[in-house]
Amino acid sequence: MEGADSNVSCSNNGSLTNKRLIIIHELLFCASMVACLFALLWLACLKLHRQLLYRLAAYQVIGSLLMSIFQVCQFHFLSYDDSKYTLCVIVAYLDQVAALIKLIFGGWVTFHLFYFVIFYKNLTKLEPLYIITSLLFPFVISAIPLATGSYGPNGQWCWIQGRRFGCEYLTGFIEQFVTFYGPLFLLLVLESSAMLIMLVTVYYRSCKKGNVSVFGSDQNKTVFKQLIPLVAYPIIFCTFSIPPLINRVYELTSPNYGLRIFSSTCFPISSLAAGLTLTAHIAIVKCFARRHSYRAQYEVIHGSEEVVTVKQTN
Repeated sequence: MEGADSNVSCSNNGSLTNKRLIIIHELLFCASMVACLFALLWLACLKLHRQLLYRLAAYQVIGSLLMSIFQVCQFHFLSYDDSKYTLCVIVAYLDQVAALIKLIFGGWVTFHLFYFVIFYKNLTKLEPLYIITSLLFPFVISAIPLATGSYGPNGQWCWIQGRRFGCEYLTGFIEQFVTFYGPLFLLLVLESSAMLIMLVTVYYRSCKKGNVSVFGSDQNKTVFKQLIPLVAYPIIFCTFSIPPLINRVYELTSPNYGLRIFSSTCFPISSLAAGLTLTAHIAIVKCFARRHSYRAQYEVIHGSEEVVTVKQTN
């Protein structure tokens, strides 16, 4: 907390401001919450969660859903006053946890894809590790600002405070980078690099082997076809993580209001895209399964007709 001198010299601008931006932000998260919830319910109804592919996608969507839920809770602070401070801190902490869960799950999805493409190994036994680390680390990392009392009203919503009483709050500012923007930047670099390496590897193998299977065996090829939809999630992450990082750099020198608005919509849009991607994936798989079923029925019927015709001819 700032001392008494800071209270005198700085005005209290820590309360939530710019309600229009908050409303746009939260409405997008409402749409994201609906999309993620629908995708997960559909996946459960079809019992697709029994397959590792869909569980990996579901983990990413669950992270997006949790983040959306706690962001929607920010609606409560449109009319902020000091009586809501404790609740603001709780929501900020849980929101930070959910955001990190989403980030870490996304990193594991990219790692799973990368390891298979490079080494032809489907790391199914590492799933418990994915779950434990994605749930444990966020609670530990997010507890740092909680221990230092840095959570609270921060500009447009409740989060780690970068300013207090109108003055720079250095502890909170550092914690923003250490607990969120730092991991975000690190994962952005790692996932972008992994995607580039995978693309170059597949292209090189296809050019080198010609018509021979790029993945060495039909089994590897089948697994790759099953895993390929997961590529959408690191692409979504990389695309929508760049603007917030750019905005954070601008905030250090010359804040840009338009960029601030655009970057604030990237996180809800990325969560919305995750839910829609899983929904589209399920719909496409279901459509292909139905077409395959119709084709099999057609072949059985017409095949039996041909057999009868041959027997009658004989």
